Amino acid sequence: MKLGLIADIHGNKPALEGVLESAPPVDFWICMGDVVGYYPDVNEVCKILMDLNAVVVRGNHDAYVIGRLHADTGKMEVYRTAWTRERLTQEYYRWLRTLPVEINVSLGQKQLIVRHASPWDEETYLYPDSPLLSKIQLKRDCYFLCGHTHHPLVRAAGEGYIVNPGSVGQPRDHNPKASYAILSVDDGIVEQRRAAYDVASYQRYLSDLGWPDVTRDILSRSR
Repeated sequence: MKLGLIADIHGNKPALEGVLESAPPVDFWICMGDVVGYYPDVNEVCKILMDLNAVVVRGNHDAYVIGRLHADTGKMEVYRTAWTRERLTQEYYRWLRTLPVEINVSLGQKQLIVRHASPWDEETYLYPDSPLLSKIQLKRDCYFLCGHTHHPLVRAAGEGYIVNPGSVGQPRDHNPKASYAILSVDDGIVEQRRAAYDVASYQRYLSDLGWPDVTRDILSRSR
């Protein structure tokens, strides 16, 4: 069995489509939250995930939009929180409200703990150099699946593994290709993958919409 792992789509439809077009066949998709926020294709992205019957947990930006968490008021314009709330259809707004903070999945001997950010909350960052990673100790064949940092990560934690597939919609590791991962349940191997899409065309689209420079420019950031 193979699982597709995605996170932090942030309303970027072309990036998500690039992932789905490039990915090998998988049995199902798991999304570690932040379906919306930052970019405008919010209804389209929700529809794609629902049509995939993806397993989805709530991210902090999803929580900002539905009012379960409160964003920094100085950043809400960049986050497009109010914009997203106003443009989501009632169907997808209600769907976001149903997303759980945590999902636990048992697949044979493998145990998956799915959250957006950390085992403790929806906003703590577990970057690859975070000392907090050492506090996570997992049992054998247990995988903690998360997102939030927009940086891909596979790290041993006790006898299990922490896996972050990176960000589909807004990578921050200086590689503009959409980031995702494939988990092979049978052998426990995690393959980090990237998918190309037309970033320049999407940036022009965002420019036409009057999108903030900072969220438009980060999409093409590279070393």
